[in-house]
Amino acid sequence: MSEDPSHDLIGQMMRYGTVESVDLAAGKLTARMGDIVTQKLRWLHPAAGATGSWSPPSEGEQILLLCPEGDIAGAIALRGVHSDANPPVGDSTRVLTRYADGAVTAYDPEAHALEVVLPAGATVSIVAPGGVTVEADVRIKGDLEVEGKIHATGDVLADTISLQTHKHGLVKTGTDKSGKPE
Repeated sequence: MSEDPSHDLIGQMMRYGTVESVDLAAGKLTARMGDIVTQKLRWLHPAAGATGSWSPPSEGEQILLLCPEGDIAGAIALRGVHSDANPPVGDSTRVLTRYADGAVTAYDPEAHALEVVLPAGATVSIVAPGGVTVEADVRIKGDLEVEGKIHATGDVLADTISLQTHKHGLVKTGTDKSGKPE
């Protein structure tokens, strides 16, 4: 042990621990460092001003506590420290987030590809009262249900039947109505 008391203080300013419990409503956690369990502490967020972010820690997640002047009661938890229990989720330049239910959001800057993978039964909701613009060829595998009008500036095809060019047989001029498209 050093004879210099400031050496001990410096060593107490940063401590590794694990998340013991999370209070989501309070936005605080308790941490375990050996036999010591802290009171509820704040954790560091990427943003906490007019623009904020929320990603709560997991029980058992390794953290680094910043303890001003060695005071654990005033500590702030830094997250994102990999451990044997929670190894890195990637091994390339692909930036990703993996969620507890298996969902993944990822962007690969080398392939210029954004990927969102959701588990069975998951849903996606986009609320944009001002509208949504998609500039891309779009392929939908599954049913499409629309509440409201569909406007198209080009042709619309149902299998091989063109909305703009299909013909009806057995049609007479006048007030008669045609049958289904052929």
